[in-house]
Amino acid sequence: MSPRLLAASIMVGLMAGLDGLLYAYGMAYLPVSTSSILSATQLAFTCGFALLLVRQRFTPFSVNAVVLLSVGAVMLGMNAGVSRAQYSAGFTTTLGAAALYGFMLPVMELSQARHAPAAPSRTHSSWRCRSSSGS
Repeated sequence: MSPRLLAASIMVGLMAGLDGLLYAYGMAYLPVSTSSILSATQLAFTCGFALLLVRQRFTPFSVNAVVLLSVGAVMLGMNAGVSRAQYSAGFTTTLGAAALYGFMLPVMELSQARHAPAAPSRTHSSWRCRSSSGS
């Protein structure tokens, strides 16, 4: 493994840890329905970052789906029985976690695309798969 691929893998691991922390904090102050809809916005973030980082192309149908999903998340303005500050903190951290996860996926694809061709092929023709019956 090259040092650059190792560094990229460590960065993605740290982002995954931060993402889990943000999701956990956000879910502490939001009802499940609000949290799940906000988490669904990671699709919009993934599409946006895929467009910027790996030059992904989109069809009108995929753009329509992302817009409708994002509008549904934005329309969540209800109070969930917690203070306004707690609701805002939960809303912000859950949305931030969705954005971070949406950023991680294209970063992993970009990292693998840049480093996979440089990695040597490690196939061994002498290896054979055996069935579970031992034959």
